[in-house]
Amino acid sequence: MFIREASKTAKGKRYVQHQLIRSVRTPAGPRQRVELNLGVLDVPREKWKELANAIESYIHNQPSLFLTDPSIDGLAQHYANMIIRRRIQERGEQGEGAEELEMGRRDLVTIDVNSEKKHDSRTVGPEHVALCQMARYQLDRILRTCGFQPRQIALAKMLVAGRMVHPASERETARWLNENSALGELLSVEHRVYDNG
Repeated sequence: MFIREASKTAKGKRYVQHQLIRSVRTPAGPRQRVELNLGVLDVPREKWKELANAIESYIHNQPSLFLTDPSIDGLAQHYANMIIRRRIQERGEQGEGAEELEMGRRDLVTIDVNSEKKHDSRTVGPEHVALCQMARYQLDRILRTCGFQPRQIALAKMLVAGRMVHPASERETARWLNENSALGELLSVEHRVYDNG
């Protein structure tokens, strides 16, 4: 997506409008379509691409890796919401995806977010990455050749992953493994880890 300036003259007066343009593929080749008329933008020309990229990120629900100017970010959210609402309305009018929309309505449940409570939540993402790296380097095979038993291998992997993900003292590592991490569940280990060996 990109932003371009369009102008027209009526009765000797020039009118300027900014448009968000989307490139599309058609059987006749690539074409440009107006995604949204933005009116008159009060944004410097050098920031137009940043704004277009931020709008596209919000439309596709892909957060930007780079920080954007708060004023650009606010505009991007506003325009993205307009585009999303228009697309939903068009889909409903054309009957496209009506069945999916209806299924979505049936799956909706109203909840009181203030009544929700966390209970025994544990982290799993970084631990999974650490275990994948250990599998890639065949740590199990290496430990087996050193004479480790299955329970010892699981414990060693828990301690290594603990040091990778949550580097701390032995006592803190044990506490973290027992209270905050899902490593035990990932490795199917049911016993607790203690810092006294």
